[in-house]
Amino acid sequence: MDVLERRTVIEGFEIQGVLRSGPRGVVYEAIQGSLLRTVALRILSPELGQDTEFVERFRRQEWPEHPHIVPVYEAGTCAHGLFVAMQLIRGETLAEVLARGAPAQPAVLTALTQIAGALDAAHEVGLAHGWLRPEAVLIDEGGRAWLSDFGLSPGAATVSADRAAFAKLVRTCLGKRVVPRGKWETASELVAAAAARLHGSADRDAWRRRVRRWVAPRR
Repeated sequence: MDVLERRTVIEGFEIQGVLRSGPRGVVYEAIQGSLLRTVALRILSPELGQDTEFVERFRRQEWPEHPHIVPVYEAGTCAHGLFVAMQLIRGETLAEVLARGAPAQPAVLTALTQIAGALDAAHEVGLAHGWLRPEAVLIDEGGRAWLSDFGLSPGAATVSADRAAFAKLVRTCLGKRVVPRGKWETASELVAAAAARLHGSADRDAWRRRVRRWVAPRR
């Protein structure tokens, strides 16, 4: 996918530079001219625009409101394909954090708990993420985790697929043995069980109470 030059204007958003790129497209820092607001503007890869089923799902996609879900300002089509304008989160993806080596366990447990809370909130209102992976998790400069990229699945998103993807994410961050076998009703329960196993505790309820405190957003 071609990278757009600085000062290119897309539907009222002026490109300032590239934040990151990946298989689903390029994310730019941009200025929304009508509000003089700096945003993260994702231009999706052209192949996605050729998939009529994906385009229809994209147009219907809702992003739930939650303290750990990146807010979306606008989405639609432009000369370069599909775009999403989101709140700009200064920081890096969880994939970039993991690429530097194993992060500190308390920090990654906090991040996973925050993402679990966001995912559970989406599921409670009937919305599935569909593309849950380290690249879809942002860690801001204060260490707070944000879930992004709802609706980028190549197929229909489901809650069960989200939970399987989240279990894989937990294993990637904390190790393959931290997710006990069993059926987990929520992502938060899975994180609590993993935390209890990491710390040699059988009291999952205590860990649920502890991780719920970690979910509280920092102001």
